[in-house]
Amino acid sequence: MEKILNGVNRIVEYIVSLLLIVMVIVVFLQVIFRFVLHSSLPWSEEVSRYILIWISFLGASIGVKRGAHIGVEVVTNILPRKIKKVVAFLATLFATVFFAIMVVYGHRILGIVSSQLSPAMEISMGIPYSAIFISGVLMFVYSVEQALAIVTGRKGEAR
Repeated sequence: MEKILNGVNRIVEYIVSLLLIVMVIVVFLQVIFRFVLHSSLPWSEEVSRYILIWISFLGASIGVKRGAHIGVEVVTNILPRKIKKVVAFLATLFATVFFAIMVVYGHRILGIVSSQLSPAMEISMGIPYSAIFISGVLMFVYSVEQALAIVTGRKGEAR
């Protein structure tokens, strides 16, 4: 299971990299069109905004997989090893519950906005909003993997 999730995360990292490249190109083109050609691309701001949303949410899932999200370790560093493990498990459990809520409400939001169209490109608003649901699923699965790793001893107090 760990190899599959590592592969999924690698794919997500490539997607985020590709999205970043596309966003840079779109913003660069908008600058060229606006200031050099004195015309603007009506869809560029919307595309870059939606890409940024996807990069942010998918990047958050990468952070969960790597255990790279910010945390306060001042208190946990002074705790005994066994208590550190319990605290790490509880923190992961709370995160897992949050991600489950994110998945549920992300799915509900998709049902509401999928019939709406974006102003400039007239695409379904389900496309940008699906970032919440998809990244929530990824973060939920990654945090379950971390919780299992803590319980089985494959991963100690580190998240």
